[in-house]
Amino acid sequence: MKRMCAVALFVVSCVFAAKGVPAQERVLRANIPFDFTVGNTWMPAGEYLVSSPDRQEILVKNVANGSMAEVVSLTSFQTSDSGSKLVFDRYGERYFLHRILCPGNQAMNVDIPQSKAEKKVRTLEARAPNKGETLVAAR
Repeated sequence: MKRMCAVALFVVSCVFAAKGVPAQERVLRANIPFDFTVGNTWMPAGEYLVSSPDRQEILVKNVANGSMAEVVSLTSFQTSDSGSKLVFDRYGERYFLHRILCPGNQAMNVDIPQSKAEKKVRTLEARAPNKGETLVAAR
């Protein structure tokens, strides 16, 4: 009986000890040449560190000034065979972080949901009058 209690105590202590050990966090370094928005946070052009401290959380940090944006993410079913990528949606002159693809780390393979700011810009862009630009889809 004492042995079973000792084994049970050992197993419980191992489980709690393992919960305290964070998973290896992968950090992407990216030089983004344009201003962009993450969630509802505007970020200037520059060098950034993108990490995932939690399974459903993405942290984007400006290396130069330390400003940060934190957003909740969704698992992406997209993949990248050519390395890590940051994918942006563009509306007019505004860019919004849409997807992060990182083949080496499933926790960093995520989609960023549309923010209120992006929905607003998207709606305004759809209402804008056509400026005479013609797009040929097929010939």
